[in-house]
Amino acid sequence: MKYGAQTEVFKIIPGLQEASFARLGGIHRNTFINSPTLLDAQMRLKSRPNIRFAGQITGVEGYVESASMGLLAGRYAAAEILGLTIDPIPQDTAMGALVHHITGGADAKTFQPMNVNFGLFQPVEGLKNGRRGRKDRYKAYTDRAKSAFVAWVESQKR
Repeated sequence: MKYGAQTEVFKIIPGLQEASFARLGGIHRNTFINSPTLLDAQMRLKSRPNIRFAGQITGVEGYVESASMGLLAGRYAAAEILGLTIDPIPQDTAMGALVHHITGGADAKTFQPMNVNFGLFQPVEGLKNGRRGRKDRYKAYTDRAKSAFVAWVESQKR
């Protein structure tokens, strides 16, 4: 609600007709692009691949998520400038799951920003999905992600 409308509503309350309000409520607006339709897997604009997007505007939520998308876009840009190729970051990693979400894993019609969460990861083979197995499942996701990330970093040292 706009500040004027908030003031009007509060002044309807008995006893607040003459009140002045030092601070009214507000929410931030998260501006983001429809990444699944606009970006490729290296976070380049499909229509103009010389333009990359990074951070919150790509459709990730959170400081760590935004920073990680910035770091990844920076790595891709630096590699391109140096004439190198970077293998896609594995989807089993947190960064890979986010990149997959923003570049095609999410439905473009209903795309909304997302924090990293275990729901973005592919299921781990052979684990039960019930709530009792959650601790083991999360450990399996984490172990798999660490292993995939280390292998990915090592593969870039050519």
